[in-house]
Amino acid sequence: MLALAALLLAAVTPAPRPSAQQTNPFTLEPLPATAAPVPYIGRTRSRALCTAFRRAVAPAVQAAMQTDRTYAAFRTNLYDYIVKGNETSRDLMLLKMDNQVQSVVKATDALRKALDSHDFDAPANTASEDVEALTAIRRTMRAVLEAQKVELDAISGFVETERMTRLGQPSESEENMNRAVGLDASAPRGMATSAPSSSAFLRDSRDIFHGQRPSRTLALHDAHLLDRDLGDIAAFTERREAAANNVIVPATERCK
Repeated sequence: MLALAALLLAAVTPAPRPSAQQTNPFTLEPLPATAAPVPYIGRTRSRALCTAFRRAVAPAVQAAMQTDRTYAAFRTNLYDYIVKGNETSRDLMLLKMDNQVQSVVKATDALRKALDSHDFDAPANTASEDVEALTAIRRTMRAVLEAQKVELDAISGFVETERMTRLGQPSESEENMNRAVGLDASAPRGMATSAPSSSAFLRDSRDIFHGQRPSRTLALHDAHLLDRDLGDIAAFTERREAAANNVIVPATERCK
């Protein structure tokens, strides 16, 4: 949804111009070929809207698009994890998904920092239409950020739950040690007795901390349900990105 905005933002960013043959400004004679060329600075735009595009809006859009790509890849990996994974491959697949979660964390943080930039705060002499555009861009992109935080919560929640479930199991050597010294393998590690049943949290999570698998195993039906839920969140994010596009695209026309 933000691809069009990214293309237009790239169009309004000045590109370096190839340097022509340099001459001595005093004698008008060509400079030696070994002389360093005079760098081309580029056109200067003092308009606050255009400055904000280069310094804040473009990085914000790029960060949001990075999250979109990573989130889509996570959905594919999650489906494969449930449907195609086995006990050997799932640990590596889970690690890969965890890395994708960390990538989304960095991208959402980059988006937040871009939106907090003072470049969105137009000077007092800024045209009213530019002030309105900057305000609308920041508002709609903040809405995108909040939607992508929901995506982050969803995927990180799955990874953390799955990691606790898988890594909460004692290793084979630990089980052998427990049997050798006569300890109950089902007891939580580091605790002499089982967790008190009066605590709802401990009661709900006792299978994890006792190193036991949940009674229900994820299957194809679960993969479809999880992907459907992630798809609903993505559709919600896309609607917010479309609203941001509707503000960014017309505003770029003022900086061409």
